[in-house]
Order: sequence, then C-alpha cells, then structure tokens
Amino acid sequence: MLKDLELQPVYDSERYDLIVDLQVPLLQQSKDYLRGVGFFTSGWLKLAAQGMADFVSSGGSARIVLSPIIDEADWEALQFGEKARHDSVLKEVLTRNIENLATTLETDTRNALAWMVADGLLEFRFAVPRDRTSAGDYHDKVGVFTDGSGNRVAIHGSLNDSIKASLNGEAFSVFKSWEPGQSPYVEMHNSRLEALWNNHNKQFSVYRIPEASREQFIKLRTAPERPYSRKTHQKDCASSPYCTIKLHDYQERAIDAWRDAGCRGVFEMATGTGKTITSLAAATSVYHDRGRLTLVILVPYLHLLEQWERNCRQFGFDPILCSGEHGRWQIEVKSAIQDFNIGSKSHICILAVHKTAAMERFATSTRRLSTDNTLLIGDEAHGLGASHLRKALLDNAGMRLGLSATPRRWFDDEGTEVIFNYFGATCFEYTLDHAIGKFLTPYEYYPQLVNLTGTELELYEEITQRVVAISASAKRDPEKRERMKKLLLERARIISSASQKLPVLIRLLRGMIKDSQLRDDELNGVLIYCAAGEHREVLQEVASLGLRCHEFVHDVRLADREKLLEQFDAGDIQVLIAIKCLDEGVDVPSTKTAFILASSTNPREFVQRRGRILRKSKGKDRAVIYDFIVVPSQERLMLRHTTDAAILKREMPRFVEFASSATNQFNARSVVRDILNKFEMLNLLDEKPWDVYHSLKQWDWSEDD
Repeated sequence: MLKDLELQPVYDSERYDLIVDLQVPLLQQSKDYLRGVGFFTSGWLKLAAQGMADFVSSGGSARIVLSPIIDEADWEALQFGEKARHDSVLKEVLTRNIENLATTLETDTRNALAWMVADGLLEFRFAVPRDRTSAGDYHDKVGVFTDGSGNRVAIHGSLNDSIKASLNGEAFSVFKSWEPGQSPYVEMHNSRLEALWNNHNKQFSVYRIPEASREQFIKLRTAPERPYSRKTHQKDCASSPYCTIKLHDYQERAIDAWRDAGCRGVFEMATGTGKTITSLAAATSVYHDRGRLTLVILVPYLHLLEQWERNCRQFGFDPILCSGEHGRWQIEVKSAIQDFNIGSKSHICILAVHKTAAMERFATSTRRLSTDNTLLIGDEAHGLGASHLRKALLDNAGMRLGLSATPRRWFDDEGTEVIFNYFGATCFEYTLDHAIGKFLTPYEYYPQLVNLTGTELELYEEITQRVVAISASAKRDPEKRERMKKLLLERARIISSASQKLPVLIRLLRGMIKDSQLRDDELNGVLIYCAAGEHREVLQEVASLGLRCHEFVHDVRLADREKLLEQFDAGDIQVLIAIKCLDEGVDVPSTKTAFILASSTNPREFVQRRGRILRKSKGKDRAVIYDFIVVPSQERLMLRHTTDAAILKREMPRFVEFASSATNQFNARSVVRDILNKFEMLNLLDEKPWDVYHSLKQWDWSEDD
C-alpha cells in the first residue's frame, strides 16, 4: 500500500533518480495511475520497466493525457495497439503469450507499448488547445497514484516522461492523501486531471487515439506475441467475445430455443444449473453472427456485480460497472456507446445493479444504444417486475433474455405481466428434478413440527381479527390497504420466529455434535436461516455449544463476505447463521446441512434457498434440510380450529415443494399425514405453491413480498 512507502516531501534530480526512487515504488503499490504530461516517449517505459511490470501484475491500469507531439514510431505503436484492442481479426494473434513484461519493456519497448494499449492497461488521450490559433501546447507534469484502499499520492513537478527528461535537472513535490495538511492538494490535482481526461477542461480539448488518427494507416509491430501473461491482468479488451466453456446439451438447447424465439424469452432454470454461463454463451453466439454487440446485464445486488464481472471477462467481455460504488460509470457508458456507434468498437458490455439501472441517469446514459445490436440480460428477472425497478427495462434493447428459477411474482400479477411482456415467454425450462444427481446434489428432507405458544396463538388470532375487520374496505382505501399489509407482515413474523424453533434446533445440533464425536470427525458445513431480528439470539445459543459460528447478514461488510464464505468452505467456520442476504446469487456449495427456521410462503425465497444448499462440492454426495413447520398442538387437533387450518395452508405448499424432490419424500410426507387427515386436508399433500396460488387468488398470503 502507498502508506507503506517512506515518501519525502520533495524529490530533486540532484539527490534522487526521479523514476527509480519515486515513480517506480509508487507504481508498485498502486492500482490506478492518472498522469498529465507535456511529452511522453516509450523510452520512459524502458526506465520504469520494473514498476510497470509490478503495476500490471497486481491488476493496475494507467491513463495518460499528453500533448500531440509524439515520436512517429511511438505513434505507430499506439495506433496499432488501438487497432488490436477492437479488431476481432487479431483474435488468433492474441492467444500467444510471453511471460516477462519487465524484460520486454526493456528490450522490445514499442511492442510492449502496443500490447499494453491493446489490453487496456495503458490508455492515452491527447490534449489540444480549444483555440487552434493558439501557439501554446499542453505542458503540465502532474500524476496521481491510487492504491487498492483508496489512498492517493499526487506528484507535481517539471519532469516529462522521456529518457531526455530523466537526464535534466528536474524535481517533484509529493502530496499524500492521508496527511490532513496535504489531502487538499491531492484532491485538487486529482479533480483537475479527471476533468481534463473527461474533456471538461476549458483550455484544452481531449481526444482519444481513434479521434486523433484520421488517416488510420497501420504498421505491424515487430513481433506478434503479447509481452506478458494475460493471467496477470483481468482486463482483456483485445480479444473478441467467445465461449470459453464446453456447454452441456441442455444449455445449447436453451440457446437454440431463445434464438428460435427471435432472441427474446426467459430461461426458467433451477438455481445452480448455469443460467449465467448459458446467457453469456448466448451473447457470444449473437456477436459472432453479427460481428457487433452491445451487452447490457442487470443484476439485483452489488456482490453479484463482482461475480458477473468475473464471468464476463471469462467470455471476453470488458464490463463497465454501474452502481453507487462506481462513480465514473456515466462517463464511461456514454463514451463506450459513442465509440460503438462510430465503429471504433465492435462490442461493449454494461453491467448494472437493478436499482442503478432504474434511475433516470442510466436511461439518459444509454439512450443512444443501437436497438438492433443491443442485448439486455436480466438476472433474477422476477425482481425487475417490481414497480420501482421497471424503468430498468430499456426499450432500446432489441434482444432480451430473462433469467430466473422463479420468474412469476408472488401475488403481483401486474409485475409478472410486465416481466413476460418485456422479455417474452419462457423459452426454456430446466427443473430441479432434472438437475438433481447431475448438476445438483440429492437431498434428504426432515420436517420439524413445532407449535405456537398460547401467547403467540392469541396474538395471531387478534391480528387476524383486525385483518378481517378492514379487508373488505382495504381494496378501496389505500391507507387501510397499507395498514392491512403491515398487519399481515406482523402476523407472518409470529410464524417465522415461533419460540419453540430454537430449542428444537439446539437439540438437533447437540445430537449432530455427539454423532460427529463418535465418528471422530468435526461437524461443519451447517447453514441456519433464521428470521430477521432473531439471528443474534440464534448465534449466541449455537456458540454456547462450542461451535465456531458467524453471522451472514446485511450489515456484514461486502469485503468480509467472501472471506467468511472461504472460511466456511475450509471448515474454519462450522456454522453460518443467515437471513435474506444469502437468498440470491451467493454460492455456499460446501453446505451439507441446512436448518430453515424461518421461511415465507413466497416460493421465490425458499426455492432460491434450496438451490443454494444443493450446489455440488468436493466430497459432498448429499445435503440434508431440516425445515421448521408450525402445526397445531395435540390439544388443539381435535378442535380443528380455523386458525390452525389457515396456518397449515400457509406452511404446507413449502413442505410439498421440498418433500417432492427429496430422496426420502414418502417418509417426509408421513410426518404430517395424520395432522392433515384430522383437518380433512390431505389434498394439500399434492398441491405445490403455484397450484394453490392459481386456485385461491384471494388467499391472504400477500403478507410475503
């Protein structure tokens, strides 16, 4: 990190080698380098070779603004690098690698320069006076280095980036962002450089290489090999998008079905069956047919943005990330679309969080998309049917693909209609039963029957009476409708947080600990889903058993989540205690045993949870699910109270969904058969959630969003 360097306030050439003693160490500790300089030659790369090599290997990228006065040979290298960056014809050339960038920078500098431009590691722009009659040139010498933690160092002085300048008497002043008295200088230098880079400087206009090059003549560089390993940097803008993975037959069938439907439709595929890979393979197939593609991908959460980014790069896309965490996305999106529309890019990829994509700023930034060549992929497409997210569904995307294991919205027919009207009908379906044993782990299902206490029942019935009292008028009165919604949520929480669930959980865990001790191994891979607000009590009780456990909830920092999952996978954490933030998009394949203390009636929630649990993992041949289901007590069975019947109706569809695909489905069904028989409700054993939904549209399950 930059803070680790012992930096002097001033470096002058009398005492220091300004490149070796200052610029090289700064590059070695940085992830981003923004430079404004009067003159640049490739000779500077030769002198800074080790710093640039380390900078690249750690994932760094540099942006340099300079005057248009540049050596002819360097200009040819820059032009060729820009051509290789966008021309799919060079794809085969880009497959050969040379490992040592530092050596190549010293011995074949212009070849290295061209390849770094081609791979997006170095980007150059040229500053030209807005008043073309002016005799002045851009002559600043300022640089800002930023590390992975956001620390910055600004340097300002007289040194150009050239061999000749390194021989002159030169100096740099150094400013550090973590020093209170110096941070204003750092921010001022950084903001003015960013403004210049983005063409917001009143004195100078800034041009990209394609804009500066009108004649577009290309001369080949001296060797056709990349002078460093592609694995050292994640950006790979030079190659065309292509499918890097051998697809399964069902994935190829899905792509064919989507294309037969006019490149519109929904992949209704079980969690864990490769919707992401299939959709990106579909995108590459379109690109290779057309030679041009703008890919827009919408994902529900920030952590999925990072996951999708890795997948996109694997398929040769270089995504622009759009979220509240990525401040420059508007400029980058507009610039990329402009480059695509003028033909200097054959493909671009825009990767946005649902919430960001629903903003007016996103619509404005993407309004110049080419309809014929734009494909929009909606991950967890059911979420985009929500009223506050529908604006994310861009009208100017001619091709559309929705991804969801559960595309229909629970008690939101309007939202469901929006989804299918936009994306088209389900064009391919791959169910959980198809996937189990092939791509997902078989599982055993053990329902745990618990009762409400007297106090909980009284409260449940009291709320029910209040719901009934306002239900008739709630349809016409928005205020009463909102009050009714809150009452339904309050009533649902009584079921999800029933007090008898925790003692049963602890009893089961004690038994599992004892069994593991008898086998002389350690219990691990345990995942517990609990109700919001209950996780701390569950955490405390589980920890008291001597198990290494950790919470996985919304306020766990994003940076810590991946570490937690790695520790869970390694067995360092034996038990993860989670609420809804594990429902969509987070893989926990090492889960062997799951306890579902709380779950709504919404299949979107519990189907996603089951999918997370059934992911395959080394050494895992099955999974076990314990589902906590509220049923009437023995004392109330003979009464056949309407409250108990209503609760059974609420709980049974989830039970049926889970039991129907379990290896022990008949044993699981026997657990509740007698109870249902008492209520003359054995028919519920054959009705999955959507069966019940379609038969009872007015059911008061709307408590679950």
